[in-house]
Amino acid sequence: MVETKSYIGLKKKFKELPDETKSFLKGLESLLESPETFSVALAFIFMKLEEGNHRALKCGLIRIDKCNSAKVDEALEKQHFTRAYFRSVFKNVFGDDLNSKLLGAIKVAEGVRDRLIHGKGATSPELRKGIENALVYVVELGAYVEGRTKKNPFGNLQGLAGKATLMDTVPSYWLLKGLGLYNDKSSN
Repeated sequence: MVETKSYIGLKKKFKELPDETKSFLKGLESLLESPETFSVALAFIFMKLEEGNHRALKCGLIRIDKCNSAKVDEALEKQHFTRAYFRSVFKNVFGDDLNSKLLGAIKVAEGVRDRLIHGKGATSPELRKGIENALVYVVELGAYVEGRTKKNPFGNLQGLAGKATLMDTVPSYWLLKGLGLYNDKSSN
């Protein structure tokens, strides 16, 4: 991947995003105006990236597994996803590991984010690199999930269930549990 050399390059990458993804990341573009706001931009994109990860699982659980949407929302709300746990549940839901491009991009972005969040600081080029790699992750994960479910988790999920007949809550609970959600005994 070619690294962006300035805030102008980051803004260009943002403008190249699909319209629905730009809408989902509303507020990010103004944070890319200046290197002084890159740390806030990185924090913002990770907040939206985590939301998109949940939405990606929701897309798969509803569109592929036909789980009850209310039960999916409940299950996802109760979970604390670590990086490894998300990847495990993702593989269970979609039947695939995250590909190497996704893993490479998120690893770089997480490294910069971790340094920043843990008070180690980050230079403007490091922050640009983190933001750029987070955007690659958003685009790649969005495209993968959309290819499998016809919905981009970093876009509009209106009509996610569509006209599909979804399972009732009890079978949905057991399927969700089998896929790795509802791990604690108190979440029945």
